[in-house]
Order: sequence, then structure tokens, then C-alpha cells
Amino acid sequence: MDNGDYDFIIIGSGAGGGTLAYHLAPSGKKILLIERGPFVPREKENWNSLEVNAHGRYNTKELWRNADGTELHPHTNYYVGGNTKFYGAALFRLREQDFGEIKHYGGLSPAWPISYDELEPYYTQAERIYHVHGHVGEDPTEPRRSGAFPYPAVSHEPRIQQLSDDFARLGLKPFHTPLGVMLDEKNPWKSTCIRCNTC
Repeated sequence: MDNGDYDFIIIGSGAGGGTLAYHLAPSGKKILLIERGPFVPREKENWNSLEVNAHGRYNTKELWRNADGTELHPHTNYYVGGNTKFYGAALFRLREQDFGEIKHYGGLSPAWPISYDELEPYYTQAERIYHVHGHVGEDPTEPRRSGAFPYPAVSHEPRIQQLSDDFARLGLKPFHTPLGVMLDEKNPWKSTCIRCNTC
């Protein structure tokens, strides 16, 4: 019988909580991972971007209030895995300027207490954990990196490649989205991801 004593209690199983649990698991410590919601129901709507994004099928129905008391519906959900259940595998790094004070239509976002440079080594670790595929130097807005992506960019489907080529001919700078997928295009029979159009 469990006596309820834990070395670590992690609130939330999304990107932050899940990554922390991943790092602590080999420690032999007693870890409790708490999530507010259930598992995402497995249904055809999981792969329907209109249902997921526009209709908010999996969003919480609760209301939040901003600083002046105005109610709003947050674009968030409460499921095992947190918002990583519906993020499309795109894993961009924040840009250096994102860490500073930002003025926007709704007000002012204060500067972070840390800089991009302080966080950069952890981005590198996270990209290894999440099997991020990409190509350094394609994205003209890409922040400084201490190394290459751990995996090569995911190849475009033929129509997307044609668009990319056409945009490049027009002088634009198309680039591969950094994707966190367990894909091995050189050895597809060994690949966990099979590019089944479900993410």
C-alpha cells in the first residue's frame, strides 16, 4: 500500500512536467505526476484541425478573467500530456527579443528574468529528447544555436517542395519547420513515425 510519501510531485504532464518526469525517472526516486484531466478520447476528431482548432473541441469550457475582470475563454485543454497533445509537433525556439519587454495591443509583457543565452543549452537538450528535425540556417529569424539540429529536416511532400522551390525563386526564404517526431526517413522500416497524416 502506498503511504503517499513522494520525493517529487510534478503538477501537469505537458511539455514541462513530462520533460521533468523523463529526467527524474532514472533517479530511483518516488515520483507522483498529477494531471488535471483524463486521457484524450481516441476519436476521428483528433485529426480534424477544424474540430481541434476552430471549434475548440478539446478546449476547456471554463472562463478566465483578465486584469480588468473581462471574461475570456482560454485556448487550452486539460488532458494527460497537456497542450502537447494538440501542438502539431512544431518545436520552434523563442527568439532573443521574446525574452525582453514586449509592448502589444493588449498591454505590456514584462521581460523574462532570464535571457535566451541562459536558456539555449536547455533548448539543445530538449531538442534531443524530443527528436527535433530541422536544418540550421534556413530560417532567417532563427536565433543563435550552439549546434545543429539532432536530426535532419523532415522532407517535404512533393506539392510542398514545389511551393518551397517557387517561393525561393521569388526571393523568399522558405524553411523546414522544426518538427519533434520519431522519424527515420533513411530506414523507414525502423521508424516509429510512419507519416500517416494524423499529426
